[in-house]
This record gives sequence, structure tokens and C-alpha cells, in this order.
Amino acid sequence: MMQDGVRLRQHSVRRSSYDILYTNKAFSKKKYIKQNDTQHLFFVVTYFLAISLIVIVLEKNLPTPHFINTEASFPGRFVAERARDHVVNLTSIGPRITGSYENEILAVKFLTTVINDIIKDASRDYKIVMDITKHSGAFPLTFLDGMTNIYRNVQNVIVKLSPYRPSKHSLLLNCHFDTFPESPGGSDDGAGCAVMLEVLRVMSQDAKFLKHNIIFLFNGAEENLMQASHGFITQHSWAKEVRAFINLEACGAGGRELLFQAGPGNAWILEIYSRTVPYPYASSLAQEIFQSGIVPGDTDFRIFRDFGKISGQYLLENCLREA
Repeated sequence: MMQDGVRLRQHSVRRSSYDILYTNKAFSKKKYIKQNDTQHLFFVVTYFLAISLIVIVLEKNLPTPHFINTEASFPGRFVAERARDHVVNLTSIGPRITGSYENEILAVKFLTTVINDIIKDASRDYKIVMDITKHSGAFPLTFLDGMTNIYRNVQNVIVKLSPYRPSKHSLLLNCHFDTFPESPGGSDDGAGCAVMLEVLRVMSQDAKFLKHNIIFLFNGAEENLMQASHGFITQHSWAKEVRAFINLEACGAGGRELLFQAGPGNAWILEIYSRTVPYPYASSLAQEIFQSGIVPGDTDFRIFRDFGKISGQYLLENCLREA
């Protein structure tokens, strides 16, 4: 019986050659799947690392800056050194809070001095008019639970560059020279003002004729919930001829510019941007995040869009790294 029992147990654990072959195949299959999963994971990680490296390289791939002592060799070019000097001179005033002496007197004096120098050297084929205005008014802040924003005597420095025979249509370029309290506003928005001053200088000396007007709006009350831009777009006589706008803003310091918002509608704005800008950089995700309310605050883009009923672009500078 014991021998029979041993034989029985031996018989019960004995496997056929088919069972052994099937088990080996299953084991090999699991091993193959694990190897495949590891390879796929390695591929995905490598892919994203490569994409990240490409993005980092492209972010640093900026135009070669031109300097004042070499600008004679590159006529009609944007001189980065002069724009940087504008930032240094403007920020040396210190924080420029709306209504303060620094903002209403010193900053305006700096802007008008630079602009008058540009007008003196401008081509005779252009007409340049500077207008310093003060506006008072009110408008609802629908994005802040319907509060009403009331303002009085906010100041704008406005320059209109036009052909000798002015057009009925204008492109608006906007920045703001006021700052948040306790900030000299190097990037927000001194950099935008410096860029616009240098662009004005370059374009005013260009031998090519403009077909339409360009309005340079240096507004003095953006940090007070966009008061000065509202004053311009709803009250100034030049506002009626604006057909599109470009708003220059900034957040933090470092990194390249980003086309943050565009529209509403008019896809031609994006097409022109992609064709003419040497290093275009834009993302629809940025606009979706901003409109979702995750990012607190707002910009003059909303004012021109909602009260001016015009389409434009919002270029955000220095948005990738915190100051």
C-alpha cells in the first residue's frame, strides 16, 4: 500500500512534456512583456528628455544684440544696448506708483525727453505727434464681482507715427510706466517701455513708407486695474482709428517672450506673427490657463478687447523665471 501510495503521489505531480512546454512559454512571455515595458518606459523618458533639451536650447536661441558703438554698421536695426539703457534710467527713478511724484512727473519727463530726441532725428517723410493727456472715468470690473473702478486724472504719454498723409487706420502698441508698490518695475513694465521707445526710434528713421499710422501708448495707470488704458480707448480721439493692438507686459524676470493671448477672432494676427517674428513662441495653453482664473490679475489686453472692441496680441516678457 505504501509503495502504491508513493507511486500515486509520484504520479500526481508528474507533468507531461506538453505541460512543461506550456509553462516555459508562459514564463518566457511574461519575461518578454516585462522587457517590453522597460523598453517602452525608457523610450518615453528619453523622448521627453530630448524634447525638454530642445526647448531649453531654443529658449536660449535669441537674436544677436546690437550695440550703440556698432549701430552705424547695422542701420535700421533695434539696438539692444540703448533699450537696456532706457530700462536702467527708468528704474533709477524707483517705484512709480500712480499719482506719485515719481510716476506723474519724473517718469513722464523721462519719456518726453527721449521721445523729443527721437522726433528731432526722425525722417522728414513721417509725421510724429506727441500728446500728453489726463483722463477721468469709471468702468465695471466684471471679473471682480462687478466692482466699479473709478479714476481721476490718470496720465498717458501718446505718440502717433504716421505717413506724411495720415491714414484713417492705426496699429496700437501699448505698455505702462507705472509700477507695483515697492518695485522699480524693471520688467513690469520698464522693459516694454524701453522696447517701444527703441522701436519708435528705428521706425521713425526707416526710409520705407508706412501705409498706416502706429500709435505708441505709454500709459501711467495699469497697476490700478487698467485705468489709463480705459481712459485712452474710450476717450481719446485717436482711439477711433485703432484697428488692432499689441500689448507688451511682463511677469518675473528671465526667459524669452511669449505670445500669451490673441484675438478675439481674426486669425490673420497669428499668421502675421508666425511669418514675421524671427523666433515666434506661442501656446494656446497659456491663454486657457489665464482665462480660467488660476493666474490672479489682468492686463490692458482685456480693456482694449472689451471696451475698444478690437483684436490684438498680448506679448508677455520674462514670464518663465521668478525675479
